[in-house]
Amino acid sequence: MTPGDHAPASRTPVPVLLTLLALGVFAAVTSEVLPVGLLPAIGESLHADEASVGLLVSVYAVVVAGASLPLTGLLARWPRRRALWVLLVAYAVGNATFALADDYAVAVAARLLAGFAHAGFFSVTIGTAVSLVPMERAGRAAAWVYAGTTLALAGGVPAGTALGTAIGWRWSFAAIALVLLILAALMAVLLPSAPPPATTASEPVLRTLRKRPVLLVAAVISLLTLGHYTAFTYASPILTAAGIGEASVSLVLFGYGIAGALGLWVAGAVADREPRRALLVAVTMTTAALLALGVPGRPVGAVVIAMLVWGAAFGSLPTLLQTLAHRAASTSADTAPAVVNATFNLGISAGGLLGGRVLLMASPSTTAVAGAALTTLALLLVLAARPRPSRVGWTVASPRPRGWSWRA
Repeated sequence: MTPGDHAPASRTPVPVLLTLLALGVFAAVTSEVLPVGLLPAIGESLHADEASVGLLVSVYAVVVAGASLPLTGLLARWPRRRALWVLLVAYAVGNATFALADDYAVAVAARLLAGFAHAGFFSVTIGTAVSLVPMERAGRAAAWVYAGTTLALAGGVPAGTALGTAIGWRWSFAAIALVLLILAALMAVLLPSAPPPATTASEPVLRTLRKRPVLLVAAVISLLTLGHYTAFTYASPILTAAGIGEASVSLVLFGYGIAGALGLWVAGAVADREPRRALLVAVTMTTAALLALGVPGRPVGAVVIAMLVWGAAFGSLPTLLQTLAHRAASTSADTAPAVVNATFNLGISAGGLLGGRVLLMASPSTTAVAGAALTTLALLLVLAARPRPSRVGWTVASPRPRGWSWRA
């Protein structure tokens, strides 16, 4: 199966459908990351310290990491349109419950529900996007949908942070719940009634997971996101400790998001042609930015520049990694998004935990140093891979005759 083979005829133009999917990603990522900008306010309301509130991001991610692949198998029996609107409604309920939570336990339960919906939503969304276009445009379709991530980081999270700071964090999550309900209604009406992925998929999920190229992608994503979220989960403490006022944190995060938009644009342009080289550059930039944030006594201007570089690098990563995962999974296009979703959130959950431990024992900037150490490992793994001249993909240098490759 190739993307586009089973795409149904639709009266709604493909760009409109991709934009709708991108808006769903926007709401999902805003919901996932928003606690990062509101740690102090949420902690005060729930009578929890910043490290405990940071775990709300990690708990969410643990559910996503654990549920992505099983849900992909379960939802393979559902038409994508039904799967998407049902998941968005569940997402909305989770966020509304979080907005109403009056203690930490209820807040954790609400994040668990939202994380469960997220686990299925991203897999189905990316699978839907690449099914609407020819194979040679899969990278661009992924970039289009991942624009929702950039929009969330550039607009959703800073706006939610500013709203939460001005009138209360609960209103931010209530607004996200409303947006999710509206998107659920739009998807139920506008998306085509595609056949379930199981009717067109040519390779079982478990068989795909045993492929060495898929394992290579998963290892890189896990290390990279582990390093990123070890620091990014605690971006607010890092910025305030560096001398940036609490009221200005949202502005710096806004700049981070804008830089991410540039990174996404570049990724969309090169993902179908040079994904490995682009990934090398992005991982190197991420590592350099984290090291800069870990330098004691750095000027505020240097901190802002490091955040912009970090944003540009990380903005490109979802598209590049999704493109490589799609090539690695080869004949199982619906499994690739689940692999990326699961491993991304494995890194997010573990990163939140590791960053929280570091924050309890050392200064906030130390979380950036710890993150840089982990992204360096990811960089070494990428460098150990070499292009295979006869095919589009990578091979990890090895005495074995076949080695590892991004493409099976």
